[in-house]
Amino acid sequence: MSVSLDIKNMSYLKLITTVVLAIFLFVGCKEKPKAIDPKGKDEARQSTKTLEAADLVGYDGKLLRKTTDRVLDANDKHNQDIRKTLDDNK
Repeated sequence: MSVSLDIKNMSYLKLITTVVLAIFLFVGCKEKPKAIDPKGKDEARQSTKTLEAADLVGYDGKLLRKTTDRVLDANDKHNQDIRKTLDDNK
């Protein structure tokens, strides 16, 4: 009687193992993520990408990066305006 119980338990174990593996396979076969357009409207500077790591110490890294990008973009625009004014005055 114990032999028949062992065989029955083994078949349940194989069934459970097969079901769990099948679930893992189906979960792993999700749709692949779409590629991010590098020229999208939220184009960020590569030099500020490391600011997103501030999440690890409790800061909002994405917000910090976006704010820094805005400041740097405004600075670049200001510098271009100054160069244009200087070039016009020559």
